[in-house]
Amino acid sequence: MAVNKDRIKERYGLTKPFFALKALLHSRTTVEKEGYVSTGVLSYAEGEMMEIELSEYKNFELGDPVQLTVYSPVGVHRLQTTIIAKAEGAVAVIITSRLLAGLEEKRESLRVEVDMKGTITRTCTQEVERSNGEKTVIDIEDNFDVAVRNISDSGIGFSLMTGEALQKGETLKAVLFIGFRLNCQLEIIRSEESGEWGYYGARFHELDEQRQRALRAFLLKTQVEAYFMGKQERTGSKGIRKI
Repeated sequence: MAVNKDRIKERYGLTKPFFALKALLHSRTTVEKEGYVSTGVLSYAEGEMMEIELSEYKNFELGDPVQLTVYSPVGVHRLQTTIIAKAEGAVAVIITSRLLAGLEEKRESLRVEVDMKGTITRTCTQEVERSNGEKTVIDIEDNFDVAVRNISDSGIGFSLMTGEALQKGETLKAVLFIGFRLNCQLEIIRSEESGEWGYYGARFHELDEQRQRALRAFLLKTQVEAYFMGKQERTGSKGIRKI
């Protein structure tokens, strides 16, 4: 008789339920480094960043390796991570899906607002006649400057003067200047026009591992900066430091 191992695990409570990252919010959390432990509250969890509000935040330094223990409604979770930013009353750590057992694998990509430039290239074919009367097909490239409005690890939102309309499903080469030069391919997945501008959503095609790592590092840095600057404006906190 075939044995369904998944069914047996489910019957005896051996499976770990999946949960969303935000299920950990407001949980009591200990932050431990060598020779020191402090307890606070997990106040923010999105993308690859968590913030823990701590009264003893000054005892932690940027780059400190720490162990978090999160006492949440979805269980007790322990993970090794690193301090990547600190501000008055709080520290931030990096978090990836592999660090938390049971975390949903498919999470909505964090999209950060930016104001950066890029260039897209549309390639089309055209039949031309040579001087000897023979006809041949050549590739013609048109380049357009775009304004990048937001970006995630899966794609971008950008605007373009409406004189050059792009079609849904169209694939384009692109160069994005987002703190570094990112060469990529984009597929247009949505579009809308507003006045003189067209607004587009596009997803990345076939980013290799090196470019994915560089993009994730940029997104994390931008996320940390935006979050703590917003917090400073809301609360008047000072002394923001980040890696």
